Amino acid sequence: MRPRIILCLDSGTTSVKAAAFDLSGRLVAEVERPNDAMRRQGDRVEQDMPRTLALAWDVLRSCAKKAEGSPEGLVLTGQGDGLWALDAAGAPVGPALTWLDGRARGMVAELEKAVDRVEAITASRPTAAAQSLQLLWLQRHEPDRLARIHHALRLKEWLFHELTGQLVGEPTVVLPLWGNWRTGALSRDVQDALGLDRGIELLPEMKPVGEARAPLTSAAAALTGLPDGLPVLMGPGDVQATLIGIGLGTRKEVSNASVFGTSAIHACLRADPDGMPETPRGAMIQKFVIGDGYLCVHPCFNGASLLSHLADRFANLPERVAPTRSGIVLHPFMAPGGERTPWTEPQASTAILGLTSATTPEQIAWAGREALAFAARTSHDMMGTGEGALALGGGLARDAAFAGFLATVTGRTVLRSPTSHAGPRGLAAVAAKHLLGASNDDIADLWIGAPEERVQPATGPEADYARAKFDLFRDTLADAARHWTRLAALGAMNDPDTENDREIA
Repeated sequence: MRPRIILCLDSGTTSVKAAAFDLSGRLVAEVERPNDAMRRQGDRVEQDMPRTLALAWDVLRSCAKKAEGSPEGLVLTGQGDGLWALDAAGAPVGPALTWLDGRARGMVAELEKAVDRVEAITASRPTAAAQSLQLLWLQRHEPDRLARIHHALRLKEWLFHELTGQLVGEPTVVLPLWGNWRTGALSRDVQDALGLDRGIELLPEMKPVGEARAPLTSAAAALTGLPDGLPVLMGPGDVQATLIGIGLGTRKEVSNASVFGTSAIHACLRADPDGMPETPRGAMIQKFVIGDGYLCVHPCFNGASLLSHLADRFANLPERVAPTRSGIVLHPFMAPGGERTPWTEPQASTAILGLTSATTPEQIAWAGREALAFAARTSHDMMGTGEGALALGGGLARDAAFAGFLATVTGRTVLRSPTSHAGPRGLAAVAAKHLLGASNDDIADLWIGAPEERVQPATGPEADYARAKFDLFRDTLADAARHWTRLAALGAMNDPDTENDREIA
């Protein structure tokens, strides 16, 4: 007899993954393909939509075949912010503007008062990744393209549409941009504040996770090899799915979590988000989809991608490096959109202090890892959630040296989950809750399970070094931040898009 399985699809920034779990939470198959649909040209970071769809069909078809099971349901997610636009016939209106696209960042400073009003409505400050600002950029620079848009979606909403024929969204990822997490309602005041001609009328109907479901169409069944009419469930954003998969809200000892993928995500789960000591302007608050409370999320633009950017610009940087003490302090802001949290500044840029002719590649590589750990500590200090364990996921979770330094910097036990399927596992837990009716205990024990490793903070000289280096990082960052706007203005002098914005303003 073929085993009954749940299929999970995670169309991410770096890769597209599918996984199959049996009904006891055991991973039985997974397939991953590099995301070769991404296109980068300066501040423009777009994604080819037909290629994205082909990748999704490929991994689903391959995973189902590899699992040799009988699917009970499919749950999906995708990279979070961005603009995946369709025309009246449901066809793509050009390439998608991804969450990494930085062409709207100049408008954030220009529209400061308007952005302040949006923040007052949504409790989250728009950045260059915001769908609302990306629509506004099109309104200014490509009005003919904007006029063709009838549906402004996110990636997971578009994939759901292609699988089921239904236009549906779910509020956890939409409200931080277009509404209020306290009331759960969208607000037209957001687009009015920005001077956006069309906004929430382009959004799909909102249904909460669990209710955002529909059967697989015959056409999609033929393309994926899955059963016609299979229940398809829209999961939460990829951020919440991954946080669930590494134990936040599922493992009882975990109070905080950090995920270091292309970007970095720092989060906690609170009954009352208003009780946090400090909330950066780029933070997001989402209702937890498999239990009570709210996820308080600091989504950063700069994560493990910082290390690849450094490797592109410095010769001989090692991919793996042992802890290497140095007097080098690095500020980790190489993404085109600056930074979102815990410092909300579209003009943020990298500084490296302490370089000399004696500096080694190993010192630079380790300073990059230190900077990511210091940013994580800053976020978790802002959240103020006590002394619980910190769950660690993403590509850098495979780096045992980094996990140890993170534990020392934050003073917390780090629960390391170095596998690549935290997102699909979190999706499977959502499906177990909403398709199978699993209890919270079953989700914790069967679908999430125990962490792969526990890492304790170091003491003695290692702890002394981490404290001193963090203090230096914090102080030099405060000094450098005073110059970000002037540096950005110099860098933008030959940027035609920025010149156009200046003329319009």
